[in-house]
Formats: sequence, structure tokens, C-alpha cells
Amino acid sequence: MRRARKTRGKSVPFSPSLDVNAWLAENPDALITCPSQPGNLKLLPSACVKRHQAANEPKWSTIGAEPFHLFVFKMNLVACRNCAIGARLARETKVMAA
Repeated sequence: MRRARKTRGKSVPFSPSLDVNAWLAENPDALITCPSQPGNLKLLPSACVKRHQAANEPKWSTIGAEPFHLFVFKMNLVACRNCAIGARLARETKVMAA
């Protein structure tokens, strides 16, 4: 028995339940601007720490002949490897967690 086909293009467009502009107005200092990433990337300090830690893990440190999605992921982490901001935030996070 075949499954019913989904109709494409007739679904309701995605609308987030969180008003982003209102959240940014309430939390203007919550996001930091990353100087290492292109496109004026803004991210939470906790996301910066995760990127810095992932960039320095041994499994992501070597870049070789891999599937394209892993290659792109690793190349995006190269800038985070020696980032002073990410290292400082990681140290602060470890101190706060201890």
C-alpha cells in the first residue's frame, strides 16, 4: 500500500513563535559580534564557547578527503581554533561552572 503524497508548496510558511525584534530590544547585550566569521555573525557567548571547544577537539582538527558536509563544517571552525574571544569565554565558563 502506498503512502499518500504530500502536496508541495501549499503548506503554511514558517512563522517563529518568538518575536526576534522584541527579544533583541529586551536583551541588547546578549549577542556578541564575531570578528573571525564573515557576514557580521552575531551569536550568544555560549555558542562561541561551543564553537571554540569544537574547533580544538582532535576529531575536527584535521582536514582531509571527507564528505563535503564535514569538510565545510571543519573549514568553518578553522577561524575559531585560535580565537582569543572564544578562549577567554571558555575560561570564564569553566570558572563559573566550577
